[in-house]
Amino acid sequence: MRSVNAAHSILFALPLGFPSASTLTYDFLSPVAAIVVGAFVARMIHTLIRRRRAAAPAMAVVPGGLDLASGSSRRQRIVPAELPPPPGLLAGRDRELDEMCDHLARPDRDGDALIVIHGEPGVGKTALAIRMAHLVSDQYPDGQLMLRFDSSDDQLTEDRLETFVRALRGPREVMPERADLGRWYRDWTRRRRVLVILDNVGDPDQIRPLLPAGPGCLTMVTARGAVPGFPGQFPVALEPLRDEAATALLDRLVGGDRIGAEPAEAKQIVAAAAGYPVAIQMAGAVLAVRKNWTLEIAVRRMRDMATDPQRKKVVAFSGILDLAFALLTLEEREALVLLGLTDRRRVERWMLAMLFNGAFADRTMPENVAGRFLDHLASARFVERRVDDHSGLLTFRVPVYVHAYAATHLGSHLTRPQQQRARRGLSEGRRRRNERNADDFLRRTVFAFLDRGELDAALNSARESLAFCRERAAALSSSDSGALALASEEGLTLAALAEVNAELGWIDEAMTYAEDAGKRGSQSPRTLSRALRVSGSLRRRLRQLPQAEADLLAAERSVRNADDRDEHIRVLSELTALQAPLKDLEAATQYLDQARRLCAGAGPSGVRQLPAVLLAYAQVLRECGELAAAATTLAEAELLTGDPDGLQRLRRPWIRLYRALTLLDLGKYDQSREFSSAALEGFTTLRHRYGSGWARLALGRAHLADGNLNGAAPELEECHGTFRRCGDRWIEAESATWLAVAYHRAGRGQEAVDLLSAAEQAFSKLGDEQGVRRAGRLLFEVESSLPAQPLRPLPGVREWLAAVGRQPTDPAGTRAGI
Repeated sequence: MRSVNAAHSILFALPLGFPSASTLTYDFLSPVAAIVVGAFVARMIHTLIRRRRAAAPAMAVVPGGLDLASGSSRRQRIVPAELPPPPGLLAGRDRELDEMCDHLARPDRDGDALIVIHGEPGVGKTALAIRMAHLVSDQYPDGQLMLRFDSSDDQLTEDRLETFVRALRGPREVMPERADLGRWYRDWTRRRRVLVILDNVGDPDQIRPLLPAGPGCLTMVTARGAVPGFPGQFPVALEPLRDEAATALLDRLVGGDRIGAEPAEAKQIVAAAAGYPVAIQMAGAVLAVRKNWTLEIAVRRMRDMATDPQRKKVVAFSGILDLAFALLTLEEREALVLLGLTDRRRVERWMLAMLFNGAFADRTMPENVAGRFLDHLASARFVERRVDDHSGLLTFRVPVYVHAYAATHLGSHLTRPQQQRARRGLSEGRRRRNERNADDFLRRTVFAFLDRGELDAALNSARESLAFCRERAAALSSSDSGALALASEEGLTLAALAEVNAELGWIDEAMTYAEDAGKRGSQSPRTLSRALRVSGSLRRRLRQLPQAEADLLAAERSVRNADDRDEHIRVLSELTALQAPLKDLEAATQYLDQARRLCAGAGPSGVRQLPAVLLAYAQVLRECGELAAAATTLAEAELLTGDPDGLQRLRRPWIRLYRALTLLDLGKYDQSREFSSAALEGFTTLRHRYGSGWARLALGRAHLADGNLNGAAPELEECHGTFRRCGDRWIEAESATWLAVAYHRAGRGQEAVDLLSAAEQAFSKLGDEQGVRRAGRLLFEVESSLPAQPLRPLPGVREWLAAVGRQPTDPAGTRAGI
């Protein structure tokens, strides 16, 4: 506090974070008046500060709550941290780790650091690089990136650079043109500290454009051989483990005293592994799950399977592979042997299915079953699980040594004609995939799965389609005649991915996909209309109404040029739903009539889409206060979802949810709870967490309206926890508001204040003025009801009170007395 005139005035300095930088003064009238007025002003200031606290807690002060950038409705840019988890066990590599750490700590080291770890496949290069990266990751706060190469990979350098740029750029930064990717990457990394791992590099020229430009960056490269042409690199030649380290690793993997009890057999297993960590881990995995086995049994199994002496020449640790192979089922062995016919290390479900169905004419393997077989082989350490950087699709990688090992079993498991048919089946599968129409594929898979509520299948199909589009794009240049058509197909796939992510509640991801779809398909009315529709729907859910209206009107103009009746119905349905927050019943009725006419002329597809149109119109009726009409419309919509083929499984619980909300508005709490529970059951059956959160919110509100706090609080807490883990900030703030009401009524006022403060801030950043007013009004009511706290004099007041002869503990200075 600063004193302007201690005899006549007191200057109160507002705490940091108060919205105004001005100060309050009042003229000195008398010591008693000064105390009373000062206490009153202090209380006002305290209340305002609590309302405008500069650092409002995250939603409910719970980990995973809202974390918004100032002035932005989207989450802050996340620093990319793409390192896999560190390897659980890394034996015998302390010397290499110490040498690399010493190299990085050298004061005379100039420029950026480049470490090259080279050695034979299976020797543990990647594990060592990842462990080292975790040891030093805190020294590279601007990002940790990892890119895996494949000998059969035909990705262009621009594709790999695009992967890095997408990870590094902010959520609102414009993606640079492909020709500018290298310059953007060098400029971005020049003044930052970034760690990059380039795994399994074959050609040194592949990595040169991917090296960060900053002197404070670190690049680690793993390769089979040395990587020449990079002065200043620190090479690490990795050799197989010594017997002592290999035995210690096997002992830690197997557990118990099994290694010590049979040292001779343990020595034979270690010798069969030839010091390769991957072989030791495979043997350890086999023995760990078969605790009733002695090591002597494992050794005997290896000998029984070692029928081909040529395998030892192909793979140094073929004995361990024999042991793991012996424990596979017959069909799993057949699947592994078929992988020896592939010409690529990366394998997807459809590839194994095509190989199997070609080889065995009397048996059929669907793609989902092929996926399960690949997953079993991954658990047995024969293949590695990978996630595609661009699409998020789960794929599998066949290591070089496994591919060579599988090829040695071809003659004993498949006849020559079967091998030929399997290769033809794979080639035919590739040809059909190359000729398929993306729009037809999306309709048959992604959207059909969505209608049936098979969300995982819809997401995986969309990811598979995106990976396929980008695989084809990598083989084309921008000047090729098919590039424009392929860009349109990729845009359609991105729009489908956006739609699936939106259904799952992952709003940020959905918005990013929708924006990318609009860019890729800007020349195609069909693609552009879908991208704009999804974008408009997302903005409507976030209450960004002007932007939502602009997107949806543009989508409607675009779809008229696309000759796509089904998409036109979807656009009109979204335009109808948009009128709910706008409370424009007349416009909604016009859109409804247009959509009904299109549905009537669209045959079975129009009948399937009509419930969604009616649901959108019922939302408008409810917001406009026409509750009886809304209830009738929703009942009609639910009748139309009784599809025996299950094509309305996703739509039905959403309709029941809005029936519950309408009944809640009508004051019919018992019926509202009944429909909320039915919606919750439907969403739970579909494993739809986002939809379940909405149903729990409606159920909690019904309990709250009926005065049942014990029933309301658990449901509202559960739904708020669900929404915190999704990406829909509006519904997260909305659930926080209702949970705060329940907490306030239960006497948990401070928790309610924390929730409402964060909700008010979230509504403000989303631009929802109605939400801001509602949360602010509730916050004022809750704060006004909190018990008063004793007023502590500001610095300097105690001395002034003593100077005028007053006791600083005067009861008149308490908030309770004001």
